Amino acid sequence: MLRFIVNPAARSWHGRECMEEIGQALDRAGIPYEAVETKAPRQVGLLAEQLSGPDTDMLGVIGGDGTLNELVSGRTASYSPIFYVPYGSGNDFARGIGLKVTADNAPDLAVDHSGLSPKAVDIGFAHAKGQPARRFIVSGGIGFDAAVCWDLEKGRVKKALNKIHLGKLSYLFYGIKNLLTCPLTDGELILNDGEKTIPIRRLAFMSAQNLPYEGGGFHFAPKAVSHDGLIDLCIVAPRNHFMFILYLASSLFNGAHLKRRRVTYIQCRSACLKLTRPLYYHTDGEIGEATDEIEFRTDEATIRVMQ
Repeated sequence: MLRFIVNPAARSWHGRECMEEIGQALDRAGIPYEAVETKAPRQVGLLAEQLSGPDTDMLGVIGGDGTLNELVSGRTASYSPIFYVPYGSGNDFARGIGLKVTADNAPDLAVDHSGLSPKAVDIGFAHAKGQPARRFIVSGGIGFDAAVCWDLEKGRVKKALNKIHLGKLSYLFYGIKNLLTCPLTDGELILNDGEKTIPIRRLAFMSAQNLPYEGGGFHFAPKAVSHDGLIDLCIVAPRNHFMFILYLASSLFNGAHLKRRRVTYIQCRSACLKLTRPLYYHTDGEIGEATDEIEFRTDEATIRVMQ
């Protein structure tokens, strides 16, 4: 049996339409299936537990990177192989693993998926001091990128622009704001449970990547592999905000930021960052409270994705 979890809010409330196209293809082929829509946030993991089982050949998931974040926040070890249909705005997960499934070919591949096979994908783990541990599938981070996520969720500009159907401009507004005003903070980075300690000066942000891309195409971690058990760190510590703008812009061009002197790239099993002042952090764009200490590592759990 094929079973699907559908985020109807995906791609500006068109997730249901994607499922309808897949359902029509399955009906024409005479293949039985079941589709369940999410009704509220944080339901995907629970639904995945309920729908996975011996009689579930594949578990379809229709949504964006945020939907996958909800998925990996559940009991991933019990899940059936995931037939993921990328239907978000950024789709960094699909881009990062080179996913063969797209919104266009999903109906055909749901009918005949003999060319796909389940492959393991790592899950990231983040634990900020004094806060509950969290998982991520694409990336976690602290500093600039998390501050943008915070503003997007809490600020008034996005709500105002959404009323006139210009909500995407809020990303540009808050991005520029934080590029010019984000604090540059000192601290230290402890790698692999104490094997090495690195002093940090004027940190703008640190991205902890499970996959190469973040934020809809920023190529922060060109060397990241989805199943190597490692976290890839991109640490940006510019002399000033003007240089930070240059570093961030260069990350859009096939990882050119790694050639900059004050950009550090590290692959490790674990990383604990301690700062002299608290900064916001995120996991797959989901914001956490400001913290001055956070650990990133690969979680023991994995998921199997049809690729």
